[in-house]
Amino acid sequence: CIDLCHRDGVIKDEAALNPEKYIVPDPDMVPMLEKMKESGVKTFLLTNSYWEYTSVAMNFLYHGRKVDEETMKKNEWMDLFDVVVVGSCKPAYLIDKYLSLFRVRPEDGSL
Repeated sequence: CIDLCHRDGVIKDEAALNPEKYIVPDPDMVPMLEKMKESGVKTFLLTNSYWEYTSVAMNFLYHGRKVDEETMKKNEWMDLFDVVVVGSCKPAYLIDKYLSLFRVRPEDGSL
């Protein structure tokens, strides 16, 4: 049941509508990642979640609150990472040579 809820989006759709109810921000996360970047550490975000949910969740974590559409489209949180991979299909991407990779346009979420 849990796998099905994750697959069909029921859980993430609800969390995206009410991130303050389901996501607990860590006030030390952004400063830690900024220090890592400033020190020359390469950072990445690798998630099975698709762009739509990742953008909502990461904007919430970055700003510490739900943000308006205009602020969300800026995706300022992406500056914390050298590489962002969404919809990664972990762990299958390690062994399935037929999985496709797409570049997401952060401005509108299109592939």
